[in-house]
Amino acid sequence: MPEAPQADLPYAYVRRNYSVDPRIGERVRHTELRKDSLGTIAAEDPSCSHYVMVRFDGKRDALPCHPTALEYLGKPQGES
Repeated sequence: MPEAPQADLPYAYVRRNYSVDPRIGERVRHTELRKDSLGTIAAEDPSCSHYVMVRFDGKRDALPCHPTALEYLGKPQGES
């Protein structure tokens, strides 16, 4: 199956403007919050396309985070 064009991928604006590659389901750590601020990248919110939506561990809702304030940790083990 061919890959989607870059503009069609979630977080295309973030990829173009911040040189990071957020992937839905990827684990992240917020670098400006407490050390235990781990979460998972959620679906993009079109109303704040310049942020990455993160559902922090133990929280119900995803919050917008600046793309450069996140450490991208990769997918959880067992996922490709």
